[in-house]
Amino acid sequence: MMCYNMSMAEMLRRIAIDTSSLRDIVETERIYVDKTRYLLDMIRMGKYFFLSRPRRFGKSLMVDTLANIFSGNKELFKDTYIYDKCSFESYPVVRLNMNMVSTLSEEALLYTMKNSLLLPIAKTYGVESSFPTDAPFPSAWLSYLITALSEKYGKQVVVLVDEYDYPLLDSVDGELYGKMKIQMNDFYSVLKPMENDIRFCFLTGITRFPHVSIFSKLNNLIDITNSPRYASICGYTDEELDKYFGPYMEKYFEDKGIMKDEERKTFRSQIKDYYDGYRFSAESEETLYNPVSIGKFFMDGCYFENYWISTGAQSLVDKIVSDHPEFFREGVEFSISPEMMKMFKVEDIFSSFSDAEATYSYLLQSGYLTIRDYRNGRYVLDYPNMEVRETMNAKVLRTYGLRVDSSSLAYLRTSILREDTENMVSIFHDAFVNIPYDMFIEKENNYQIAFYAVLMFLGFEKVEAEERTNIGRMDIAVTVRKGLIYIIELKLDDSADKALRQIKEKKYYEKYKKEGNKIHLLGINFSSKERNITEWKEDVI
Repeated sequence: MMCYNMSMAEMLRRIAIDTSSLRDIVETERIYVDKTRYLLDMIRMGKYFFLSRPRRFGKSLMVDTLANIFSGNKELFKDTYIYDKCSFESYPVVRLNMNMVSTLSEEALLYTMKNSLLLPIAKTYGVESSFPTDAPFPSAWLSYLITALSEKYGKQVVVLVDEYDYPLLDSVDGELYGKMKIQMNDFYSVLKPMENDIRFCFLTGITRFPHVSIFSKLNNLIDITNSPRYASICGYTDEELDKYFGPYMEKYFEDKGIMKDEERKTFRSQIKDYYDGYRFSAESEETLYNPVSIGKFFMDGCYFENYWISTGAQSLVDKIVSDHPEFFREGVEFSISPEMMKMFKVEDIFSSFSDAEATYSYLLQSGYLTIRDYRNGRYVLDYPNMEVRETMNAKVLRTYGLRVDSSSLAYLRTSILREDTENMVSIFHDAFVNIPYDMFIEKENNYQIAFYAVLMFLGFEKVEAEERTNIGRMDIAVTVRKGLIYIIELKLDDSADKALRQIKEKKYYEKYKKEGNKIHLLGINFSSKERNITEWKEDVI
């Protein structure tokens, strides 16, 4: 680890998770992870670019950074890669944040597009006098603005669109979607015919809507979403994490008195397991951390918490899991074709045409799945890390009637790893409290299935149900990690003592004991009247 002469507190720079303004980050001396080499490469290579990335992955900061480059604000880029490699020539910039428009109605959409997005830009550049406010089509407003700016300044115009698909995603599961699609298709249709007036155009979003004009008509659009060349354009690599956030880790070690290299490596590995793993190109092995999750992690004092749950598209994903829990059964392989990787009808996911492959493609683009492998002509997907896995598993468990939130899953997993059985049982008890009255019939097996389902989603080495031994069949055996085993026997309207006695009498632990493991023997009793755990007993061998 690095050594510093000044104290760690003096070394710490503020973390920028509450702003996407480059100027604000630079002037308040916050951490800026330099991605300008990718932006310079784009500026030199072409004119029209599209990038799809999940929400809260740094797209807005990237758009703002491009706006400052094309506005000639060189002073903001001192100590960055691009500083002495770019002319920083100033151009008129049309920057549109589509999150600012209203999706309450078609009328509200058009009103906010005109008055919240385009007119303020026209006023800033002094070209609002003949703005076509009475024109019924949004394409007329955008084409006027580009033409007016180009004529007034004698230069081409830079067009930057952040979250181009927000109006579509926000209405895709409703009656307004068709109208929104028509208006947005018209709006973006001017980008191709006005290419002589455009110096550079960059659009970001979460997913690709194939019938939107930027994809159907803009034939010179360069989609860098899955390009290995731009795989790390958003998010943090391992190298960037250590470079920019190393002082935060050092301060944590200093505060906790962690001096051994092995303990430090273990902590660093835990960060990687929990927050790393996003891979946006099958041709690149680079995996990435979500900037917001990492920022909050270090701001909270290196506390392992699920921050993904507060990021984008939660309601849409909740509906997907609720409508199609079979797509997420344990053992199902998430995979998609190369064609589905690029284009699919998002609206079909929320219709009777929904299929698993289209669903997985949407979840890939929205950050709930990531590329794990390319095999037999298909992309094999998986959850990127423990943070997202816990989020999705909590959603899936609701289909069992188990209201276990992602934070509780994280706490449950930590409790088991720390061999804190009391907390483990307490979390299970809280989960069963919320089961609807008619969810379980009075059978021991139903409780076993629910208990097993939760354990399966914790990402342990192995979870076995009804595991055979030479003289019996145990309920559940969990290989938590190398050297640590839980053997669990469940009873209904009986006693925890009897459950524990059965484990010992039938020697369910025998085959694990031979391997030198530490084994927790756990007997649990459920009450059919209370529909919950009423007693537990444990022994450790």
